[in-house]
Amino acid sequence: MNTVFADTNYSQPTFSLEFNIYGTGAEILFNDIPVYYHDGQGQTISQKPVPESIIDGENVLTVRSFPLDEDGGQYEKEAHIEAIISVREKDGLPNEGKPLLQIKLNPTNEVDLLLEGTVTEYGDKEAVVLSHAGKQTITERRTAIQSPFPRWAWQDGQVIDDTPENFESLLAVYKQVWAALNDGDKERVRALYDPAAEEFAYAYHYQDKKQGHRIMNTGGLIGDDDWKLGSMDNFLNKFNYGLDIISNGRIVRILDQKQRSPIVYLSRKAKIISIQKFGFYKNKAGEWIMIR
Repeated sequence: MNTVFADTNYSQPTFSLEFNIYGTGAEILFNDIPVYYHDGQGQTISQKPVPESIIDGENVLTVRSFPLDEDGGQYEKEAHIEAIISVREKDGLPNEGKPLLQIKLNPTNEVDLLLEGTVTEYGDKEAVVLSHAGKQTITERRTAIQSPFPRWAWQDGQVIDDTPENFESLLAVYKQVWAALNDGDKERVRALYDPAAEEFAYAYHYQDKKQGHRIMNTGGLIGDDDWKLGSMDNFLNKFNYGLDIISNGRIVRILDQKQRSPIVYLSRKAKIISIQKFGFYKNKAGEWIMIR
């Protein structure tokens, strides 16, 4: 088997995650970076671009299943998660993607059939079950990719430890982000997002970081009368937050146990919330840099 991507095959490659989820909660990660979290009932079939998560060398697709409280803490019959990483030309049609990695997880099957439906050819290595305990199953699969992108800045950051000192120093940066949003200062918000915007621009084959800001919709809710920024202090007092360290120790977020950030917009009309997640890396100088 050899599904290694060679950059000569595509002039402007774009990478996507395609997923089909039924009857189960799911978390899908790529190179230990969360790219999709599913906690709804019924079936969801969709795709999302993931070029900013591609690294040069071995890339890892991870799928986790868990039953939903709404379903009584039980999986539905024939519950499954299928996740595929594919590549195509930037301007190509979604159905033109070439699969590079694929996993199909059937959490209600017998142990030897958990991965039934996983296609052998899609991945350099066989899919493996990392954990099958309690009500949770975790699987992964690996393949080598020759990345067409520069080495991401966060890859050369420090390995982040889960310490009170790191939490307090990162929380201080979160408060700076909240203050910029609360002041409606779009320029200050864009400056905070600049490193991420540069990487997103490269990932989507643009040279101008303005395009990265456009892709991420930087500060998109500022000035929107339908949304109000929630009080960060109120959320910090109400919920228990900690460091969520991802990307094999290179990126960190502040979240609670239900994956909620302390920075949240509240809808004035629909009574819903928009959780604003931010990922940071720590550079060699020990500074927190927003990168997600």
